[in-house]
Amino acid sequence: MAIGSRISTQIKFSLERMLGGGALLQLLLAWAIVLLVAVTGGFLAYFLGRGEAALTEEFWWSFLRLTDPGYLGDDEGTGRRIISTILTVAGYVLFMGTLVAIMTQWLFRQMRNFELGQTPVGFRNHTVLLGWTSRTLPIVRELLNPVIPRDQVNKIAVLADDITAGPTAEVRGENISGKDLRRIVLRSGSLLNPEHLTRVAIENARTIIIPSRSNFAEQTLSADADIIKVLLSLHTQFKGRQGPRVIAELQDARKIPVALHTYKGYLQLIASDLIISRILLRSILYPGLSGVVNALLIDPNQAQFMPESAERFVGKKWQQVFASSNTATPCGVLRLTRNALKQGERHTLLAPSGDLEIKEGDEILYLALSYSDVQLHQRAVSYRSQKLHEKLVAPIRPLKRKVLILGWSNRVLTLLAEMANDDRTQFSVCNVSTTPLNERELLFAERQLEGSGQLQVEWLQADYTTESAMQKLQAHHFDSVILFSSDRLASGEEADARSIVAFMVLDYLLAKGNPSLRPHIMVELHDPSNAAYVNHSHNEVLVSSVIVSHVLAQVAVYPQLRAVYEQLLSADGARLALRFLPANLHRVFTIGELRELALSEQAVLLGYQQEGGKTVLNPNLNAQVKVNEGTQLIVLQGPIHE
Repeated sequence: MAIGSRISTQIKFSLERMLGGGALLQLLLAWAIVLLVAVTGGFLAYFLGRGEAALTEEFWWSFLRLTDPGYLGDDEGTGRRIISTILTVAGYVLFMGTLVAIMTQWLFRQMRNFELGQTPVGFRNHTVLLGWTSRTLPIVRELLNPVIPRDQVNKIAVLADDITAGPTAEVRGENISGKDLRRIVLRSGSLLNPEHLTRVAIENARTIIIPSRSNFAEQTLSADADIIKVLLSLHTQFKGRQGPRVIAELQDARKIPVALHTYKGYLQLIASDLIISRILLRSILYPGLSGVVNALLIDPNQAQFMPESAERFVGKKWQQVFASSNTATPCGVLRLTRNALKQGERHTLLAPSGDLEIKEGDEILYLALSYSDVQLHQRAVSYRSQKLHEKLVAPIRPLKRKVLILGWSNRVLTLLAEMANDDRTQFSVCNVSTTPLNERELLFAERQLEGSGQLQVEWLQADYTTESAMQKLQAHHFDSVILFSSDRLASGEEADARSIVAFMVLDYLLAKGNPSLRPHIMVELHDPSNAAYVNHSHNEVLVSSVIVSHVLAQVAVYPQLRAVYEQLLSADGARLALRFLPANLHRVFTIGELRELALSEQAVLLGYQQEGGKTVLNPNLNAQVKVNEGTQLIVLQGPIHE
């Protein structure tokens, strides 16, 4: 019994190994069984069928009955008919059933492999996106924007963990034309596996974009670690030769030195926590500025920043270049720095003084709706500066600001750090979250901000989505209320739902009080489709994922723009700002006249927004605007003190 059991086990094991060895071995096994049955049937027909045919002819007779049931009616004699019937039934199972099943399974596996997208692409000078995150689709939409020249972004290859689990359907669900859809290729693979990177042909790519994973739950700690791991893998692959330019997102700006040390090639790093925190800080100081940021970085129908060579303007003054542009708005000069010629690093001169001379190698930064509008600017004109007695009115910068922060994420700490570094405004902050107090206090202590006299922080633990907890906070006593999208929840949808509920509770309580005591409210969301639920009552909405995606896509096409965005939102140098006209100038102006007013104060007029109206960027010079106390002029203010 023991010997028989061992033999049976060995046979089963051998069959298992053969069946698991692929379609070829499965076919060989099936054919071996078919031949064995055919030979057995031939012997039975020869010895029991009492025929006159030779043994080889009986083998052939048996094989025909096994493979083709159409011969069943030709046999004579009871014994031969019984054997023929058994062979025909066995043929249905073995020849037709088994072989068809093996071939069907093989074909299904091949189709599945093709659906997975594991075949390397054959692109050159294309754009690669590593990873499928909340940033990926917005980046793809930005790269396909008609504003971006086709020669800058030809093909797009995206590497996702499994493209059959959603990415393919999501891309097809987008409102993308068939022509643009053919420019996108999805491939399955892990961005942490160096072998999988070859599936998107990174060695032939022009640009590699590495968006950070969603900043939620367990992914928070490992997101930047994954980015650095990918950078190390790219450095290894391109060691000793020139690789493509890499644009990577980090969720913690403190990791930037480590990332720069890891990858020695051309690398642009976008710190998402720093970008969002600077936007929030500027909006706290100057309510309404987030509408400008949303128009610049989210609205696809608005004008975009585009750099263009200034070769035709060499030797001319900035005011001559600025005055001659009608269809696009010149915003500044991008100048090659002397110590970084190899990588083409540029010094950003936004809203420069009128007598700045354009030099060889300079680029002009435009705000335009299309690249063709930029190309229409071909010559400079003579310009005589006008002495204007009236000045634009800058909003009063508050000396003190009381801020209520609802929710907790890594961006809260970065915002507090930005507040601590601001030496012109004192901030009194109350942070409310369900996250334990000791955890938040420990993370805050690691930032070493306690010594700053500009910042005072109070920590409270409460569920701010409940009416009783929100009522105790007395939000009307604060100047600004910020609802952060939490990174302690399982998904962005859940975080948005919590923020929306908290906003509705807050809005309900404030509506019962004095409208004049209503604070400035800023809501951070993850999904842009949720903005409609909170975009009312004069509050402001910031969709952080879309903003970061736009910056990543823009820097991938125009690397010079990273320094531009940094300067626009920083407290130093030129920056986005709001201006008003004095009461005695409230009348109808042309955009050309408003541009002159801004230029006289070393500022560039980007557009305007009426109270409760839509933001208008890069308006036509002949367009007329009725200016009143609610009209905000959007300017790029030169490096002067506010």
